[in-house]
Amino acid sequence: MGGWEGARGHGRLVAAPGLRAWRPTSLFTIWCTVHRMVNDPFRALAHPIRRRIVERLGSGPATVGEVTSDLGVSKPAITKHLKILEDTGVVARRVVGRTHRLVLNPSALIDAVDWAARQRALWERMFDTVEAHLADKENTTVTDTTTPAAVMRIERTYRAPAEVIFDAWTDPEVIKKWWHAGPDWETATAEVDLRVGGRLLVVMRDTDGVEYTATGVYTRIERPGRLGWVWHGQDGEAAAGSRCDLEITELGGVTTVVLTHSGLPDQHSSDEFRQGWGLCLDNLAKVVAS
Repeated sequence: MGGWEGARGHGRLVAAPGLRAWRPTSLFTIWCTVHRMVNDPFRALAHPIRRRIVERLGSGPATVGEVTSDLGVSKPAITKHLKILEDTGVVARRVVGRTHRLVLNPSALIDAVDWAARQRALWERMFDTVEAHLADKENTTVTDTTTPAAVMRIERTYRAPAEVIFDAWTDPEVIKKWWHAGPDWETATAEVDLRVGGRLLVVMRDTDGVEYTATGVYTRIERPGRLGWVWHGQDGEAAAGSRCDLEITELGGVTTVVLTHSGLPDQHSSDEFRQGWGLCLDNLAKVVAS
C-alpha cells in the first residue's frame, strides 16, 4: 500500500503499486468542481419555492418571516430552502440582535441571467423565422387555445386499460411509484380512503429531503371513468379549496386521461400546478409502460 516516506522529519506521499501518484492539482480540481456545484445559481432557482423567495427579496431586504409567509411549506422545509439560497450566494443573511434579515445578492445570478439572455436571443431568432414563414402562407387560421386563468388542464394518453389507470390513481402502493413532482423524487406516504368524503394523503420528498404534503377529500368516484376531489394541500396553501377532476376514457386499447384543476387563486399558481402535475404524469407514463 501507499504511505509516507520520511527523512529528517520531511515526507512525501507514495502511491500504492499500480495507482497513479497523488498530485496537488488533483485536489484543486476537485475543490473547483465542488465549488461550482455548491454555488450554481441554477440550483438555487431550480425550485419554485426558492424562486418565490428571490422574487419577494427583489423588492428589498426583509425578515425571514416576511419573505417566507404564505408559502405553504413547513418551517424545516423553509430552513432547507434558505440554506441552499445562502450556500449559493444568492441570498445573504444579516443578523441584528434577534432579527434575521435577508437580502438579495444579484451579482450571484449574473451567470444565470447571461445564459437566459443568450437563450432568449436564440429563441427570438427562431420565432422570427417561423413568423416569416407563416406570413407567406395565405388563409392561415389561428385558433386561440389559451386556458382560462386560474384553471389548469392536462391531457395524456396511455396504452393501458382504463381500469389500470383508475387503479394507478387510487391504489396507495401504485401511487407511491409515480405521484411526486420530479423524476428523482419519491413518495414517502400515500393513503387513500376511497369513498365520497374520504381523505386522500400524499407526501412527496425531493432530492434535498424536503417533504411536500398533498391532501384532499373525494367528491366523486365513478369507476373507472371519473374521479374528483377537493384539494387542500398543506396548511396555509393558497390553492386550498381548489378542485381536481379526472376523466378517464378508453378507446381501442388506448386510455385518455384529462386532469382539470380549477379554482386556483391566480395564473402563477396555475402555472406551478401545471409543471408539478406534468412531472407526476410523466412518472405515471413510465410506471404504466413498465
